Amino acid sequence: MALPHRATGATIILHPTTRAVRAALVLFLGVGAAALTLAPQQARAADTAQLAARDYRIAAGDLQTALSHYAIASGANISTQATPLTGLRSKGVQGRYTVHQGLHALLDGSGLEAIDSGNGNYVVRKAADVNLATMPAVTVSAEADRNTEGTGSYTTKNMRTATGLTLSQRQTPQSVSVIARQQMDDFHLTTLQDVALATPGIYTKQPGVTDQETSYYARGFALTHVNVDGLPLDVTGFNQRNVSADMIMYDRVEVVRGATGLMEGAGAPSGSINLVRKRPTSTPLLNASASLGSWNDKQVTLDASSALNESGSLRGRVAGNWRDSDSYIDVVNNSNGTLYGIIEADLGPDTVLGAGFSRQTSRTDGISVGLPTFADGRHMNLPRSTFLNNADSFQDRDNDVLFADLEHQLAGGWKVRLAATHVDARSSTRNTTNSRIDGQTYLLQQSETGWKYSTGQVVADLRVSGPVTWFGRRHEVIIGASYRDDDSDAGQSWEGAGTRVIDIRNWNPHAYRMQAGRLEPYNWGRKTREKGLYAAGNFSLADPLHLVMGARLGWYTQDVTGWYETQFAWRRSLDESARLTPYLGLVYDIDKHHSVYVSGTQIFEPQSSMDVNGNTLPPLSGTNYEVGVKGEYFGGALNTSAALFRIKQRNREMADERNCPTGGAIYCARAAGEVESEGVDLQLSGSPLPGWQVAGGYTYVMAKYTKDDIAANVGQRIATDEPKQLFKLSATWQPGGGLAPWSVGASIQAQDRMFRRETGFYTSQGAYVVAGLTAGYRINDRLQLRLNVDNVFDRHYYQALGYSWSGGLARYGAPRSALLTLNYKM
Repeated sequence: MALPHRATGATIILHPTTRAVRAALVLFLGVGAAALTLAPQQARAADTAQLAARDYRIAAGDLQTALSHYAIASGANISTQATPLTGLRSKGVQGRYTVHQGLHALLDGSGLEAIDSGNGNYVVRKAADVNLATMPAVTVSAEADRNTEGTGSYTTKNMRTATGLTLSQRQTPQSVSVIARQQMDDFHLTTLQDVALATPGIYTKQPGVTDQETSYYARGFALTHVNVDGLPLDVTGFNQRNVSADMIMYDRVEVVRGATGLMEGAGAPSGSINLVRKRPTSTPLLNASASLGSWNDKQVTLDASSALNESGSLRGRVAGNWRDSDSYIDVVNNSNGTLYGIIEADLGPDTVLGAGFSRQTSRTDGISVGLPTFADGRHMNLPRSTFLNNADSFQDRDNDVLFADLEHQLAGGWKVRLAATHVDARSSTRNTTNSRIDGQTYLLQQSETGWKYSTGQVVADLRVSGPVTWFGRRHEVIIGASYRDDDSDAGQSWEGAGTRVIDIRNWNPHAYRMQAGRLEPYNWGRKTREKGLYAAGNFSLADPLHLVMGARLGWYTQDVTGWYETQFAWRRSLDESARLTPYLGLVYDIDKHHSVYVSGTQIFEPQSSMDVNGNTLPPLSGTNYEVGVKGEYFGGALNTSAALFRIKQRNREMADERNCPTGGAIYCARAAGEVESEGVDLQLSGSPLPGWQVAGGYTYVMAKYTKDDIAANVGQRIATDEPKQLFKLSATWQPGGGLAPWSVGASIQAQDRMFRRETGFYTSQGAYVVAGLTAGYRINDRLQLRLNVDNVFDRHYYQALGYSWSGGLARYGAPRSALLTLNYKM
């Protein structure tokens, strides 16, 4: 009997030698060209697989699931042949074992045994059964499509985010990475902001009124979508505060850096974030945790799953999170709650229906919009706890999602999948704004306002995928159609009764209550419709050479109202028909562990900003070129990559300071001509040595103007308030022997200098490094205690810089904090 698994075929997993591991590390540091010549020695690798002990964290539960997770974690091929596994359970594996020892522990009490058949292959059979030699072998391959949960790994072998095709990281001709469930748990990454800070090549900005509103950037450009199970949700403009993500709902986060127009349609050439939801399990699962940390941080989570009928054809999962926390900033309090539920039903032997919902709420009392600088841009170095707004300011956010997907297996390995998501998100904010007063150092003018924003998004995707045989070779293809509808609106919901002057040297946030004045509301609306047809294929041109090719035809319309008080009229601002977005990549396998690739893809992005004459700016168009080398070791348990990239983008929006100076009555923009971003992307993720899990990367990005109607801009950086260099590394180690219950880890996030220069104004933040520590102790098979310490050296730094005209917007990074978590897992 074969364990249920989407991957088919027997794959012999060979472990690389120590030289290959060293080669992987050298590749990560950017000098790994020589590593391509260090081919693993297969015989010694097989011996190493037999002898080397590794650390495993396979949860107790259904034996089929446990064996699948063990195959992934160990890199072994496990054949069950005709051995029935239905209804059998495993005690799991917690600790340090060789592959054979771990299998023995996993099968303890099941009446089964594991037989070593050599070269990393194992046969699971009844303990007294010796007549299996003539039975056909069916292999559990070390591949995972559905989840990283329970594998203990910081990587995943297969990803679909870049092309829709199921490709290994090594066979994907772009820079890709994953933040797996284990890394989220080890370093307490509970929000998308946390995940982005740990992801190679991604950096963030907080342009809104609270630090919970985040825009994500890669390679010099903002990401325009956040995908959920491959369906893109718009996060441009006001939608950044209305599309949120609590990680309790997700198994992993997949990230592609570079243009992703093939699957997303219109967007920026920056990259793509794809949140992959947790799915129900047929065996009982229960995870619960309680946390207590700095600034009165209290958290409780619950995640439960099980079959809902005796046959297991109906399965359900529910997860929830509640958190209430003060802040290192005085007055500020955040309260968040999430509820997630999903049901999965086998409608037949080949058809699976999934449907679910999520509801997220966020309440922030005390809105901090940052700190002022001196008039010339120097930092005032105020205490990090300084709060210069009103105590009764607030922001409320609600996010409701309904989703469903239907997958049907066809003959010949083909399948069809239909998926849809509906998002209804709202926010309401009332806050104060501080403005600089000419000639005054410590006096600021304070005004009050309130806004409501909402978005309703419907996204659907239908795709058919499967293998074809052409010219005697096997290929994989996908054909699909997508639809996206986004209705967004904004409105001023509250106006303060005038302004006042405050002295930041003795400001009391409780001294004034915000009082309503006469409301003359400004409103705004936007309707976006996007339809697309796409096709892609992974074509085998020769045994070592694959062509990944695809294209998308897109239709895009956008209607806007512009800002208005009472009267409005919708007008068509953008209309793109049958816009072609091509994708092309070549991957050449040097050996079983290394590949080189080259790729080129395009993307376009409609803009809603207007010029001084009220005309919408022309769409952005971008081209992404990339060349790189990738390594895959330990049967996919360790992945490395190194890439060089170049992005060209035309018609980029920038403020038109000539016609609409900052702080003036109106804002207008202009197309900046052409910009170019180029750089280096290095990455490593997975297990380089027994007991270790590592994930990290280094990126260098230089994004500058190459054409502009203002000659002085040519050759200048696009945004000096963004880092050129990022280095991120997270690592954990689980020792063996008497220390096996312990695990320890550390994280490093570093970036180089950033600054902002305006006339008579210069502000900056030098290069800095922020480190974190984690330590876990497993009390027993079900209880674990974990301590996380962030910014362990209490580094003072600014994560956002101020502006010459503003009495705020400079934001500190968080000081040192600690969080203690008790987790129960069944």
